[in-house]
Order: sequence, then structure tokens, then C-alpha cells
Amino acid sequence: MNTRTIVRTTLVLFAIAILAGPAFPADQLTPEQMRSTKKHQDICGVHSISLNRIVKYFDGQWQGITSASDGYCYFGSSTHSPDHGGSFFKYNPATKELTVLAEDMTEICGEDVTKASPQGKIHSPIVEYDGWLYFTTHLSTYWANTPDKYTGAHVIGYELATGKFRDFGIMRKRFSIYSGIEVDKIHKKLYVFVTPFAKADIENDGSHLYQIDIETGNKVDLGLVQKQKRGACFWFFIDDNSDCWFTLWKAHHWKLDSDNGDLCQYDFSKNRINCYKDVLPMGKLAPDGTPVSEELSTRRSWTWIKPLPDDKKCLFTMGKTGGGDERLWIFDPSRDIESGEAFQPVAYIGSTFLAVACSNDRVFFVQYDDLHDARTYSPEKERDKLSKDLGFNAELHLRSIRIDQGTDRNVVDHGRIIDQDGRPATMIDSLAADERGNVYMVGSWNSLSTEESTHRYRWKDDTYEVLHRGQFFAHVNIP
Repeated sequence: MNTRTIVRTTLVLFAIAILAGPAFPADQLTPEQMRSTKKHQDICGVHSISLNRIVKYFDGQWQGITSASDGYCYFGSSTHSPDHGGSFFKYNPATKELTVLAEDMTEICGEDVTKASPQGKIHSPIVEYDGWLYFTTHLSTYWANTPDKYTGAHVIGYELATGKFRDFGIMRKRFSIYSGIEVDKIHKKLYVFVTPFAKADIENDGSHLYQIDIETGNKVDLGLVQKQKRGACFWFFIDDNSDCWFTLWKAHHWKLDSDNGDLCQYDFSKNRINCYKDVLPMGKLAPDGTPVSEELSTRRSWTWIKPLPDDKKCLFTMGKTGGGDERLWIFDPSRDIESGEAFQPVAYIGSTFLAVACSNDRVFFVQYDDLHDARTYSPEKERDKLSKDLGFNAELHLRSIRIDQGTDRNVVDHGRIIDQDGRPATMIDSLAADERGNVYMVGSWNSLSTEESTHRYRWKDDTYEVLHRGQFFAHVNIP
């Protein structure tokens, strides 16, 4: 039996177990049954590649990574620079070879970086269908009046067999895509979440859900989702009825007073957007199920989702900036949503954000070693500080948990993320995994030289500063 046959068999058995429903009623699941951490090893030794040696302006990456069916990892790296857009890469885990597929996505979008605001990021999931990868671009600069000059975000296809790009064009003039994209495999449609950044568009318009016909490229505005607000949506779940489910992010300056744990649905058969008010589960903390604060509970949203086989259910989390819940969940849209029956907890895993990935029956995630630190501190805010100034243990760990039926659901700690030259990771919000045990990540590492350091743009004085950190891609194989 070859590797792919084993993988397919594993996925089928996993699907049967999950689709059969939880092996426990939610109200009888104790914290002790849901989480029991056990140490696995001290160091997770990764092989890293400096991305700032390729483009010095890379300074971050959220989402924008996938393990594709051809065995390669595809990912982006992003800038906040007015001079350079984001890039798109391919990595071969067998040879550890990195290939630049597009150094500046602005050019792939048919735009001139000297005349237009760059397409600075691939800040969306990368989804695969029928030999193609699909993703979106995002604006590079947010300050002053630069969003007024932004042409708008593009939806891009990349054909695995030929390396050919396909530009579906701008969804809505000046609007970005922040950042959900998913494919309806039944009807061959893409869905994207379109968000205003220019002040006039925020005040006079709002966020929209768009649908794209893959064959024709025809774009349809399915309607206004959030009026006179930006609104952000990181993920979609499209079920086996072609209904598109999503939530709106409400952390920081993205607060939405009208949304308190709402779940949205684009009903494909009725061609309308529905809203289930205040239905997402109330947040609880690991390891004992302590309720989150009332303020956090108003920000409930999905911070990560993964469709399960056959698209009947999905896994999801509502991490630190999605209401603070510290559990892994299953959403089943065939069950009653308003009563809470549609949401079934799987395990306590601690605080997470975007750095979550699923392969076969295992979910990987990145977090600080201590549970309290993981929910208290943000790696994005702490990565610019020197370790002596932090005041807590800022070592990032790779962890995972099995989710198939019949396991004890222990969290396995694969160790501190350290690369081959001893650099520690300081922020990771881009994670992918495949069925062969490969885990891929893009993020910030402490740099050992200025050649591998980020050159960050300071818009107030139109200069760049060289940081003590750089952007790296990293890979590790977990047996």
C-alpha cells in the first residue's frame, strides 16, 4: 500500500468518525477530558530561509500559506512599503529549495508600483480546486490618504501544472479583501470578503460579500454585510449545500456594536445573507473552563476554520482576538444553531490566533509556553522588543492535538521553535501542514545580520529603519 493510499484511507476513516457525531454530549464534557498537556521535547528544530535577503521590505505575514496537492508549499510574504508589493513563493520540502514565483504581486496584477499603491500582501487563505490555487491581494499602506490611491484588491489564480497566473481583477474599486476566500466546488464559485479602507468608503458604504464564477470570471455583489463599518472576515466555511458561513472580526479598532457573537450565512438556494444573532459559544479558558470576561465575549468570531471531509462540518477556534475562547470546536450546520447544538467542543488547547493548521487527524498550533502568557501577550506587539525587556518567557512552541475519535486528546508539545542557526521565532501567524508530517510557517525570527533584517517603512518621515528581526520561512517534519 503506497503513501497516498494510506493517506486517503486515514482521511476516509477520520471523516466517518467525525461525521458520526461527537462521542460525547457537550454538556457532559469536563475540562479534564478535554485537555491534558504532556511534554514531548524541548526544541522543535526547524530549517529556516531568510526572506529579507530576497526583498528587504518584508515585515510580516498573516495567513497566505498552503500545502498543495503537488507536494509543495506555497506562501506569500508581505510589506507595508510604498515601494514594493508582496511576493509569492514555492518550497520543495524534499530538496529544501525555495522558488520565487512572483517577486511583486503588483506586477502580476498589471499595475505599476511607481504609479499605484502596491499590492502589498497575500493576506488571505490560499485555497485549491481542480489544479489551481486561489488567493487575494491586500493593500500595502494604511496611513494618511494612501487608501484613497489604492486601486483595489485582486483575486488571483495560480495553475500548479503550468505556473500560469490568472487575474480575476479588482472586486470593488479602492476596496481591499480582508481577507476571506473559499471555493464552492459544486457550482465552481469563489467567495471573497471585500472591505473598505478609504475614509469615504467606510462612511458611505461598508463591507460586501462577492461571488466569482471561476469559468467566466463574472463577479456578483451578494450584498452589504456591515454598513458604514469596515468589518473583517478571515475565513469562510462552504458546506455541502453550497451555503457560505462566516463571522466578523471585532477586535481592536474593528469593533462592531451591532454584532455580539453573530454567525452569518449566505443561503445559496435563496440567494440571501442571513444572520444568527448571538449564537457563537461563550468563551472559556484552559485548563479549567473559567469564563472569559464580559468584554471579550462581545468579540466572539472565528479566528481559524478548517472544513472536514465532505464539507458537512468544520473545525474552528475563537482565539485570543476572537472572544478569547481556548477550545477547539466542531461546527455542524445541519444541527440547531440557535440552541447551540451545532457547536460541539473537542478539546482545550489554550490561546491561539491565525497560526493553526490541520493535517489528517492532527491540529497544529503555535503559542507561548505559558497559558497565561499566551492569552496576555501578542507576539506581533512583543517581537520588536529585546528579550531582556520583555519580562516574560517569549519562546514560541509548536504544539498539536489529535482529533479523531477514541483518543485521549492530549496536547503534545513539540518544543521551542528554533532554527538551524539558533534563531528563535518571535511571531508566527502563517502555518500549514501536510499528510507527510511537514509543518510550514512564515514569521519573524531574531536576525543575526542586517542582510537578513526587515527594513520597515516609517511613513511620518518617509524613511526606513532596520530592525533586529527579519522575515523567515521555516519547515520541520513531525514524524
